[in-house]
Amino acid sequence: MFYEILAEDMSFDQKMEEIAKVLPQILRYPEKASARILFGPYSYKSPVFKQGKYQISSSNIPKNEEKSHALWLELFYKDLSLKNNYEPFTSDEKQKLDFIAKILSVFIDKEIEAKKVRYDYDFLLGSTNEIPYSLNSEGKIVYISPNIQEYGLRPEQMLSRPFADYVCLGDRDEWLNIFNKIKSVDNLPLKAQIRIQNGNKELHWFQNRIDPIYDEMGNFLGINGIANDINRRKEAEIHSQKQSNAFRFLARACNQLVDPFFEDIDLLIEPILEKIREILDADSIFIYELNHSENNMHLTHYTCVPPLKGRCELAMDKLSSLSTAQFPTVIEKFQKNEPYYVNSIEQLPDSEKNLKGLLTTLDIESAQIMPVHVENQLVGFIGVVSATKNKNWPSYSDGLLRILFDSIFNAKERGKTYMMLDNTMHLYRSLFDRSNDAILIHSSEGTIIDANRSACKIIGCSHSDILSMKIADLYPHESEYMAQSQSAIQKTLNEGSTRFESKIKHMNDSVIDVEISSSVLDKENSIMLSIVRDITERKSSELELENYRKHLGEIVDQRTSELQTANSWVSALYDNAPIGIGVLNKDLELIDLNKGMAEITGIPRENIVGKSLFSICTEESSRYLDSDLGPDIHEIQFSTELHWVCNKKHICIQFNSQPLGLSDSPQKVIFTAQDITRRKQAEIALKNYAGQLEKSNEMKDLFTDIMRHDLLNPANIVKGFTDVLIKKEKEEKKIHFLSKIRDNTERLIDMIENAAYLSKLESTETLELQKMDLGRILTSCISEMVPLAENKNMDIIHDLQQPYPLKANPIIKEVFINLLSNAIKYSPSESSIHIGVQENDSSFKVMIKDRGSGIADDDKTYIFNRFNRAQKGSIKGTGLGLAIVKRIVDLHGGSVGVEDNPQG
Repeated sequence: MFYEILAEDMSFDQKMEEIAKVLPQILRYPEKASARILFGPYSYKSPVFKQGKYQISSSNIPKNEEKSHALWLELFYKDLSLKNNYEPFTSDEKQKLDFIAKILSVFIDKEIEAKKVRYDYDFLLGSTNEIPYSLNSEGKIVYISPNIQEYGLRPEQMLSRPFADYVCLGDRDEWLNIFNKIKSVDNLPLKAQIRIQNGNKELHWFQNRIDPIYDEMGNFLGINGIANDINRRKEAEIHSQKQSNAFRFLARACNQLVDPFFEDIDLLIEPILEKIREILDADSIFIYELNHSENNMHLTHYTCVPPLKGRCELAMDKLSSLSTAQFPTVIEKFQKNEPYYVNSIEQLPDSEKNLKGLLTTLDIESAQIMPVHVENQLVGFIGVVSATKNKNWPSYSDGLLRILFDSIFNAKERGKTYMMLDNTMHLYRSLFDRSNDAILIHSSEGTIIDANRSACKIIGCSHSDILSMKIADLYPHESEYMAQSQSAIQKTLNEGSTRFESKIKHMNDSVIDVEISSSVLDKENSIMLSIVRDITERKSSELELENYRKHLGEIVDQRTSELQTANSWVSALYDNAPIGIGVLNKDLELIDLNKGMAEITGIPRENIVGKSLFSICTEESSRYLDSDLGPDIHEIQFSTELHWVCNKKHICIQFNSQPLGLSDSPQKVIFTAQDITRRKQAEIALKNYAGQLEKSNEMKDLFTDIMRHDLLNPANIVKGFTDVLIKKEKEEKKIHFLSKIRDNTERLIDMIENAAYLSKLESTETLELQKMDLGRILTSCISEMVPLAENKNMDIIHDLQQPYPLKANPIIKEVFINLLSNAIKYSPSESSIHIGVQENDSSFKVMIKDRGSGIADDDKTYIFNRFNRAQKGSIKGTGLGLAIVKRIVDLHGGSVGVEDNPQG
């Protein structure tokens, strides 16, 4: 088995995994065993590996001069119960394991020789960025991959030294804690992220996968580990954190800048710039605003590190105002909203000698300058500079700088707006008095300080009266409006302004819909301005418009839904109808058809569209269409049967047409075509079969009449002579035998009569019904059966007072006569029979109860079949009576059954 695996064309790892999979087969209980192959830093395990209580290992086979890279084969038993001190492993199993280990040793030696690599075991690594390593029980390195050289470390110098020496000091305690506790860890392997440093103190992040090694006694030997470089991922995480912190700070700064009550914005800008400079690790950060009329760029704000601050102050005459003409290339890029980067002064083109000279004066090497546009117009730029060549600015720096400039610019523009408001207050006073809207100036407590003429008009009072009122007096007394007033005042104080809709009351007690816009005039004294606009007419129009819009929307939605549903139904019906559907033009040419039409004709749709209806009709049908139908097909509904010839096959079609009556498509006709060839053939066959059945019924009736006549004559003769012999005979024994002959002859005559009667009933499909009274029918039947009941001292009890009108045939009387006769026959003497009628919605239920011995449940299902009797005994019967009853009831559309009588 193992030789076949080693001979397979697969990789070294695959072979080792396959051997680990089949290795438990050498044991007595392979289903409870797990296997592991340890080869240097590598571990190969069988599926669902579990390190159990019982273990056996092969002898240690060192490979070449690297004694630490030994070959071990281990077998473990899991969940094995041993009795009578039995050993889990036999000596023979140990010998087999050692033999297989030797086979693998030879195989590995050949693999090593074949690969001819520089290091003994590096051929097992392949082309990988992973760094396998092995540590002994003391944590010292016994093997590490040559790939570690990429990180400034030499593997030969690391051997026999503690692995912790190469772990970053900040991660060393974590590493030692993991290594010391690994003996007790059950969920293996472990994973840990640590930083490794080389001789140049360069740090690299590695993800470590750690797998412990134990000997056959369970003693800890060391670990095998694989380190993966995650430096880029960790740098990305650190970069993301820095970016998050930067924008979090900027968000808080922007909240301060947009505060409308902060008067001196410049006091906030400098500390914000200083913090952003520190975040970006820049030597200076500056903001210039562009004056388009003067074609100048003015330095508005800047901050820098102390060494640079002196040089900036000395060159402030150059820095404070820059002409756009001096920096044509830079301005051109700014107009396109493109940033400008300087990695080194030496790389600047000759066209930017002014910029180069300016940076040289300040001893600056790198710069990142971001233009800012407002409404598609360049308003300035913000930049950071550094004395370091090829400065690696963070990727988020451009967005950070743009947002910062926008916030500062908007805050300053807002400040300018407030100044303009102060300078033009006298204009608003004139507007105050002339405004068509009511304007009120009031305190936060609601005291009205001033009001214009429109306010007096809306409220319906004089100027002096309104000044003596409170804002709360203007609202209706309902609590919701009072609360709305207080909420609006508070919101205006908190946010600077607010707008809402409400109601105010007129002095004549009427209520007016208004829109109120409030803002703060004097924050320090809590003075507010409220503009009140009468929107009564607008609200009325809006309400009407909204109601109309909703109604119209409902109609449109309903109609759209109906049309979509109808369209989907029509499309589905047209395409999937089991019959052919098509459309004809005025020349009776097919202009459209569904799949059903193509299936009926057997002609593809594309081959039949455009052809005349006459082309698929027989000559007789074509002549009928042409002469008899004519132009009427475009005007009236039409239905007929046609004969078509499709693929040289004649079929019969039920053809129905209807003019479409479309205004844009006159003289178009829609038609349906259903293949009724099989139906027509079936109709012919059914007609022939019905004729045969009719002849058979006639023959059966004739046969029944003949048999009845021929059988009754000899039976009556036998009965007559038997009666004569009984009268003449004196000997009792002979009389007894003759009586038996007579009784059976009478039974034979009854059977013949009933059989003939039942045969006629079965050949009858319908009965002629007439209006009758069920009560009279039952009364008549009872009077006929009273003598028979009196012979057994029996009573027939009934309560038939009211009439029970129904439609029936007089033959229905036979049903009740037969049932009463059976009740008398099978009931004991001196008992009673009860007859009752139960009226339902459209029927009557007649119940005849007797005191008979009952009918077994197994017999109830077939007592109404011919010649079946549930009990015979000495009582005469033919077995046809109940069959006749059932047939008569069936012909009346009713039902008959038997139930147990709880009273006997």
